Amino acid sequence: MNLPFADNPAPATFLIGGTGAGKTELALNLSLYKARHYQNSTLIDFDIVNPFFRVRKLRDEVEKHNVSVICPAVRVVSGDIPALPAEAWGAVENTSLAIVCDVGGGETGLRPLARMSELALARGANVFFVINPYRPGFAKPDELAENFRHMCGLSSMKATHIVANPNIGSETTVELFVEGLSRVQKFAADANIPLAFAVAANGLAQELGSTAPELPGFADYKGLPLFVLERYWSVPWHFGTVHDEQS
Repeated sequence: MNLPFADNPAPATFLIGGTGAGKTELALNLSLYKARHYQNSTLIDFDIVNPFFRVRKLRDEVEKHNVSVICPAVRVVSGDIPALPAEAWGAVENTSLAIVCDVGGGETGLRPLARMSELALARGANVFFVINPYRPGFAKPDELAENFRHMCGLSSMKATHIVANPNIGSETTVELFVEGLSRVQKFAADANIPLAFAVAANGLAQELGSTAPELPGFADYKGLPLFVLERYWSVPWHFGTVHDEQS
């Protein structure tokens, strides 16, 4: 499958977007995917906003699969102090590492990332702006465009690709996915930014007729790469893999 955004043999990927876009679950799955293809990967937790959906909550689980996790020190692990761990700087500079960076939504989460923008640019990082068109502030075309510009400005990063993640959790239907994907495709075309791929949980992907050979992994959906992932939670207080009946 042609994946032009993954040409770099050790790609650096930053995920930005609005709160609730699905960045953290995507970051977890992308890091597992990269670890499988590059023998290892590094997942950097920049999410200082959301106290529930943080990569660090699943650190032990993902590290079993050759994913190294970098997150704030233990003394601030449960807080919202906007401080980037020192190891993160070294990881972004190290071009031998395949890294995935999960960035929190909103101004508090994006401002610290501005300090990383020069390093990311020098490395030729992929900057994926993840859009869930069913989240507040992204449901209407004008709101979506305004929030996109605002968040890219805060992070001082230029989005290299759009990622479509149309879902309302376990209640996502094929019809809802198709309609939401159409909205994101139109925005990407209007903004003249490539749409890298769409995202779907495994159960939904099967309903769409797009089964990945291995999870997480890529399948084809009508000529568009579809990243098929496994859910790691269905509600904020539930951690651990959520099986297909909840997808």
